[in-house]
Amino acid sequence: MRAIPSAKAAGACRYGLLQRLFLGLSLVLAGTAVEAQNVSFSEVSGHILRSESQVPLQDALVVAWPCGRTTTTDRFGFYQIECPAEIDSITCTASFFETQTVLIGPDDHVDIWMDQLEVQLDVVAIESLNSPEPEALRLLGRDLMQELDRTPGLQSLDLGDAMMQPVVRGLIGSRVAFLEDGVPQQGGRWGADHGVLADPVLYGSMEWVPGGGHLWMGPESVGGGLRLTAPKASQELGSSTSWGTSFRQGDQRAKMHALHTMTKKNRFWYVGASGSAFGNQNIPQTTFSYLGRTYALTDLMLPNTAGRSNHAVAGLERSAVKGRKLQGSLRVSDVVQGLFAGIVGVPRQGDLDAETQTYRSDIPQQHATRIQATASWKTPNNAIGTSRSTKVSVAWNRRLELAPPHAHGYGPEPDTNLSLSLDEWTGFLETARRGPHGNWGMQLEGLVVSTTGWEFLLPSHRRLRWSILGEKNIGIHQFGVRADLVGTEQAGHEEPLYDSDGSIIGSDRRAEAMQRIIPGGMASWLVNVAPSSASWRGTASVTAYTRAPSNYELGAHGIHHGTFRFEKGNANLRSEKSLEIRFQASSAVSRVDWNWRVQAFSAIHRDFIALGPSATFALISHAGQVYTFDAVNAFRTGAEASLSKTIGAWSASTDGSLLGQWDVATGLGLPFTTPAQVTTTIGRSLSKHHELTISCRAIADANLTARNEAPTEGTLLWGLGWSLARKSGTWSINLHNASNTAWLDHTSAYRALGLVAQGRWMQISFTTTVKRNNKIK
Repeated sequence: MRAIPSAKAAGACRYGLLQRLFLGLSLVLAGTAVEAQNVSFSEVSGHILRSESQVPLQDALVVAWPCGRTTTTDRFGFYQIECPAEIDSITCTASFFETQTVLIGPDDHVDIWMDQLEVQLDVVAIESLNSPEPEALRLLGRDLMQELDRTPGLQSLDLGDAMMQPVVRGLIGSRVAFLEDGVPQQGGRWGADHGVLADPVLYGSMEWVPGGGHLWMGPESVGGGLRLTAPKASQELGSSTSWGTSFRQGDQRAKMHALHTMTKKNRFWYVGASGSAFGNQNIPQTTFSYLGRTYALTDLMLPNTAGRSNHAVAGLERSAVKGRKLQGSLRVSDVVQGLFAGIVGVPRQGDLDAETQTYRSDIPQQHATRIQATASWKTPNNAIGTSRSTKVSVAWNRRLELAPPHAHGYGPEPDTNLSLSLDEWTGFLETARRGPHGNWGMQLEGLVVSTTGWEFLLPSHRRLRWSILGEKNIGIHQFGVRADLVGTEQAGHEEPLYDSDGSIIGSDRRAEAMQRIIPGGMASWLVNVAPSSASWRGTASVTAYTRAPSNYELGAHGIHHGTFRFEKGNANLRSEKSLEIRFQASSAVSRVDWNWRVQAFSAIHRDFIALGPSATFALISHAGQVYTFDAVNAFRTGAEASLSKTIGAWSASTDGSLLGQWDVATGLGLPFTTPAQVTTTIGRSLSKHHELTISCRAIADANLTARNEAPTEGTLLWGLGWSLARKSGTWSINLHNASNTAWLDHTSAYRALGLVAQGRWMQISFTTTVKRNNKIK
């Protein structure tokens, strides 16, 4: 055996020990690196919702334990959070809601329902949007007409007190959905001079939804729509009575309203009423021309436009067994208003003399009545967070137009003043299953219309819509789809054809009997946009949708006094097909320097139904040129923006809108395209209770016009406002069109007669709310 020298042996031992240490350290580091690479991040996602209504909670804080990482929910209430260690629980916190900590099991998707704190709160300040559309925006004013005019993208048509016809992104009538507690309203679908009977002071909230193709609003929401919702139960037990009165100098409108609510442990009910009387509309104009003749207007008034309106509501909400909720409401409206004599037949100068009695109106006159009953039933959320609901509504609408027999214009004079009667019976049924990840449902809407009177406009008809709806929430994405089937039929109509001497020379076939079934639907994709900086948030969406032609567009054939035209429908019209993209963004609520909002859209429409002049003239001498409903290809685009800032006692805001609508084939505009406008308001708090505002509404020239449509010049409208808030109530004074400027409203049918919009008026009002027997729930 060979011996190893001691020195070499020692060196070998030292080398072997160092080698072993180095090798062991390398293995430890390698193992640590491998272990670090194999660490699995656990992830949890879900939705945070209000327990009583399934409404998503935005900006709720979510904390994952034990890592302590945080995130916030988006507009759909969706959250997603991950940790480098196993998540054993999450804590959810939201303002005005009870904080909840939930243990996490094997599931990686956890939905949480939050309960409101049982304390006295300012309900108006924290009330969330009631609309199921993420793009919905709240309307805060109680005077809807004024609120529409100062909201970018909206405008009102002045049809009298509490007759509402909103203009949404340049569209009106059957292209604007008007919903009351989710129930479509029919009264405004017959043209620019017809409106929905409703008084906003008897509702709990108002919202508007821009753009078309919204799932739950029905196929009529091409331009968008408005939602009015009933009063809701208070956070406190007890009663609350809101009432007010106002007087408007100009048309001498006097109005009163009262709404009483009672909240008890298991039920909530409300009752309210409003009434108004108004005189002739004041205008800064002394003459106008019609059919080549000039007429005088006395006392700077639009004669025979006085009238009165009355509205009433009663509703009940009750909690039944197993947490079910039953709701019911009854609404009644009645409006009588004179019609400007220049719109019915060929006016006589004597018909245009102003009445000596302020609130008296004579024929021509309109009398509109509405009665609607609505009931709904809803189950509480089950273990997986889904609920079911059913809603049913029945309504009766009647519109009578009375006119002097000589306005008939041809043949023997009728022996009655009833020129047109529209009787509408409508029914609506909706069933829905709602959950945190999506909803589906079914809608059934029926309409039966009977028409009579010596001034034929459209035939009696029936219409039925059946829709199946569904939507799905996947993270920040929301998908919606609806299938529609519309069936309609109309009766034929024939009347004698007269010669100039009154003798019968044949028959005038105004309408052919018709039956049609029209399929349609919509599909949408919406993305919630929330950048990491959290300084702003918004939505981007694309939607494709159809709209079946209305029976007015299919079967009209007569003089439409509200638009001063002889209008003829087209029974062969096809459904409108549209593709629309939208973007909406606003500053975060927490920003204190500048608050802003911007909205934009672009839409292409195939077979867009437009009313335009034809090459023929009506057989009735004073009816003039025949306007027909024809299908064109159209392109619409526009944007709205708002900017506001508050510095100490000063506040300033600017709101503007820009709209373009074109017939692609001709390059001309679509009828009644709303001109660009900007409204600027500056306010100053003079003391703890006083506030003074000055506003200027700048309206641009309307040069984007349709064939045979004249442009209108722009204008500046100045306004002043003052309010005094005390414990007893709030006093306010508002001055509109302070300089009494004479201007033509491009969206008003009166523009065809060269009649300017209403002149200067000043309104003084008082409103207050009295609460009694309030206790914590």
